[in-house]
Amino acid sequence: MTYQVLARTWRPQRFDDLLGQEAVVQTLRNALEGGTVGHAYLFSGLRGVGKTTVARLLAKAVNCVQGPTADPCDECVSCHEIAAGSSLDMVELDGASNRGIDDVRELRELLRYRPSRDRYRVIIVDEVHMLTREAFNALLKSLEEPPPHILFVLATTERHKVPATILSRCQQLEFRPVGSEQIRQHLVGIAEQEDFVISSGAAEVIARTAEGSVRDALSLLDQLRAFSGDEIDDLAVATVLGVPRFEVMVGLVEALAGGDAARGLEILRNELREGHDATVLYQETGRVLRTLVHLAIDVELETTLTDDQRAVVRPLAERLGADALGRMLGLWLEQESLMRESSNRELAVEVAALRLTRWPTVQRVERLLAGDAPVRPPETSTPSPGSAQAPPDRGGGAAGEQGSAPGDRLTRALWRDQPRLASAVESARVTVDASTVILRFGHDAEPLAQYVRTEAWEAITAACRTIFSPSHDVSIEVAGPEAEGGSGTDLEGEAGDDPQLQLALRVLGGEVVAVRDDRGAD
Repeated sequence: MTYQVLARTWRPQRFDDLLGQEAVVQTLRNALEGGTVGHAYLFSGLRGVGKTTVARLLAKAVNCVQGPTADPCDECVSCHEIAAGSSLDMVELDGASNRGIDDVRELRELLRYRPSRDRYRVIIVDEVHMLTREAFNALLKSLEEPPPHILFVLATTERHKVPATILSRCQQLEFRPVGSEQIRQHLVGIAEQEDFVISSGAAEVIARTAEGSVRDALSLLDQLRAFSGDEIDDLAVATVLGVPRFEVMVGLVEALAGGDAARGLEILRNELREGHDATVLYQETGRVLRTLVHLAIDVELETTLTDDQRAVVRPLAERLGADALGRMLGLWLEQESLMRESSNRELAVEVAALRLTRWPTVQRVERLLAGDAPVRPPETSTPSPGSAQAPPDRGGGAAGEQGSAPGDRLTRALWRDQPRLASAVESARVTVDASTVILRFGHDAEPLAQYVRTEAWEAITAACRTIFSPSHDVSIEVAGPEAEGGSGTDLEGEAGDDPQLQLALRVLGGEVVAVRDDRGAD
């Protein structure tokens, strides 16, 4: 016995069986029940979403012995013949192979004769956009003045290629891509009826890969049954369709979000060695990021995950948060042109991944600039030549000079609880003598000095006495405008007071080797 593919076995035989085209079905039902069926329809939309199927259902509806009716009986001779494709009063033409003017002339000749038995002779032209210009012109006359017993149904995947003169003479119905969740449920239901097993994750991947086409999904399901028999699992889908496993892609995103470039590249290269296409890896990474965004905003937004997948990905979404994930998704989408234009897609996806690993550094810099959270300097650092590195000392004067720089010690402590004050103190040169902690601000930083002297006076005094000595006083000084053109020592101090320089030193590392005044240079 010849095997019949699932796409034919499960072709809808009633309007209610159609998947995901509620608006189209309701429009045709209303026309059939109200007696307002048009003489010509144009069905447009993605391949495999039901255009030709609905054309046949419409032919059955207008020619059923109980009709015209939105619910044909499926028992009369007309219903049976139309369902089997053997009715003399339903003519199907493929616009790709019957595209010339001679083909349309033959069709026009057929229109002169009344139906052999039924009420209407239904003419279905699939892929009508493939007709030549001359053929369209010949068809136009028939669409303008059709005989009363003729019903045209034109179907196309590229409506923009159909001449406006044809479009204006048809009632146009747009078929939408079917949602992946609807397709997934459909596949699971077919598996139950056909007595084979498919995991929910496998059904979800097939539905997503079909990109809204029910026919494509059923064709993929046939392919997987041929590969794995009556038990289709996630591994079979990954092997046959070349789609990486969800858990692997979550691990990749976790590595990239944590700035772990080595781990991210290792995962990517393993997947590439497994034969997975670089473009698919890019798309799947974006899908995982989108899923994480949905879960971080509202766990009910993401309905396509299985319970096992949700358990894997939800903790990561909660840890990273919606704001960070949204930014990461935006950064990832910016790499789409790189993937599209590159002649080496494997290299392109690795570059895209490496760019995303810089995200933690970007976050730290943004927090520092906003003054919301500290970018703490390392607890230990390599001393510069001639400098001493000793444990922090809570004594004053010489002891303070022997430890890490007084300003570093002060700002490090303030970052924990007083980030705004720490940011202000970073703009000052901090020196400590036997009795006083002196904060010297440049002339341009006078507003910061005023803030420390007034609003933050108690906090800075308490911090200095805790870090250096309980007996130390605090002095706030502001350099006058005349100091800006001073000696080399003053110039070094001015450079040291520059908050942008301090930011660069902390984030990028390094030290100031020399200061040169180029302000008067040409």
